[in-house]
Amino acid sequence: MVRSQRVAWAALAVTCALACAVFWAFEALPFQDLPAHAGLIALRSRIDASPIDRHYFVYAPHVGPYTLFRCLGEVFGRILGPLAAVRLLATLPIITMPLALITARRRLHGEWSPTYGFLGIVLSFGFMTLLGFASYQLGLSILVFTLPLWLAHAEKAGGVGRAKDEIFLSGLCLLLFVAHGHAFLLFNLIVGVSLLVPLRASLLTRFRAVRPVIPALSLAAGVAFWERGHAVPQGAAAVDAHMTTLFQGALDKFSLLITPTLMTRSGVDVFIGIVIWLWTLALLGRIVASVIRGKASLAARRLILASLVLFGAFAALPHNIRWFGFVDGRLVPLLLLLPALAAPPNLLGPIAAGFERRVAPLVAMAMVVSALVASYRFQDEARGYKEVLGRVPAAARLLNLPLDPNSDVFTAHPFVHYDKLVMVDRPSVPSDVWFHQGSAVYPTQANPALRLPENYVESDLKGIQWQAYDLHDWDYVLVRTRPDGALHDVPGSLSLVEHRGGWWLYRRTL
Repeated sequence: MVRSQRVAWAALAVTCALACAVFWAFEALPFQDLPAHAGLIALRSRIDASPIDRHYFVYAPHVGPYTLFRCLGEVFGRILGPLAAVRLLATLPIITMPLALITARRRLHGEWSPTYGFLGIVLSFGFMTLLGFASYQLGLSILVFTLPLWLAHAEKAGGVGRAKDEIFLSGLCLLLFVAHGHAFLLFNLIVGVSLLVPLRASLLTRFRAVRPVIPALSLAAGVAFWERGHAVPQGAAAVDAHMTTLFQGALDKFSLLITPTLMTRSGVDVFIGIVIWLWTLALLGRIVASVIRGKASLAARRLILASLVLFGAFAALPHNIRWFGFVDGRLVPLLLLLPALAAPPNLLGPIAAGFERRVAPLVAMAMVVSALVASYRFQDEARGYKEVLGRVPAAARLLNLPLDPNSDVFTAHPFVHYDKLVMVDRPSVPSDVWFHQGSAVYPTQANPALRLPENYVESDLKGIQWQAYDLHDWDYVLVRTRPDGALHDVPGSLSLVEHRGGWWLYRRTL
């Protein structure tokens, strides 16, 4: 290995280590869903021994999407505790995506280069990272690792392959299904589209190509059939999901294209996103030209066709489907990843290749430094949350009203689920827990969350209409404002317990 390569690999290791530090170096985390995951890990670990938790919740796990994430969280939680567990879960994509891209490029092109590892770090930071979608990002890493193996298997489908390779590939498809259902669906979409190339392939060849996916598809069908007949676990109450299908306008849809690198309000990550898109479009143009000239490999033709179909799916899909949000936005990283997988080395020429090797480390380091600086600044915005939440006693029913859940440093809504941190070390009943197969937690009839108004959405309150809430259902009310904000027109039945920064904790006295 030449000296420049050793330096590049060392730079990748340092950048990856700094990227991981984003999730460990600071007390307050800006990643929206992670506090909720910490609370759920704690709830699931103690519910068998906690009469209070069992009075309000039912824990009913079964195999399906999110199973991998849930099991990893429980294992990490037993070893490290719930808070460290979610930090580790969020760190996993930062490690697995660069490794998946590097190994995928190795399998597809025989290239052993750190350049695409830097791209993996960049795409591991973005709006979905800020939303706390670590389970989906882990699923994407598994998809990127699995896809080249399937492409190699599909090319051999007309001949005789090794049984152990097909079994290993089947195992990866099963792993992808239990990691994240949406990532699994996208993988199957890519597989289905890829089977159209070449058109002259026989039905037997296509069947052999898809055979490793059949066990995972069978499991998915079985889980879907089982869930239709067991929508409400024994002892749980039926939950009416208030969210409906939501389609965005053309401008909002277009704005999603920058989300794979969007985290802060500094503008640095937007600039990085533009650089990545320009580079991807250049690759895409060259690959399409090679396809037209008949010089592209079979894998490249399949990946580019899949890219075009995914872009059509991105344009057509809604933004929300009931409780499942950011549906279309989750496709955007794949629109960047598939051309990166398809492009052979030095596709843009030796000068551009040198530029690539220099720019990739710079944009990755800029992305990481931007996240570190923003996380440091975020600590002042979050100040006071530990002291205020520490005043909530065990067994309390806590109504969360984040009037201003946003940050001046980060995008998204980082303060939406901070109330779930109370659940980490003592039983409590927050007002918004994910009741579905992914969390494996469901409400009993006693849970006051069932009686919240239909327009209660923690991330988008637009004000507090106190008359809409039956405060007798709740012992405490947590309100989040800006650190310099004020709170007016609080009902007389509530008395202030603690106020620090933007956190206001009230106790019901009447």
